[in-house]
Amino acid sequence: MNEKIMVVDDDQDIREVIQVLLSSEGYNVIEASNGKEALELVDDDTDLIILDVMMPEMNGLELTAKVKTDIEYSHIPVI
Repeated sequence: MNEKIMVVDDDQDIREVIQVLLSSEGYNVIEASNGKEALELVDDDTDLIILDVMMPEMNGLELTAKVKTDIEYSHIPVI
């Protein structure tokens, strides 16, 4: 499995739990601690973004809006 999932949350423990669970199922997991960092890491190989709403610097709603309005990344599902 080569699906790449980005996990975005300012709580390191939550990111770690999700990363362990997804990695054990064969997913490639990328982590970001806020929306700004996630925007720097997202690329056209990203298959899914799992994110928290309340984060510093750029919250989940702002990140979702930026991803969905960028023609290059608008196809990426966001949870």
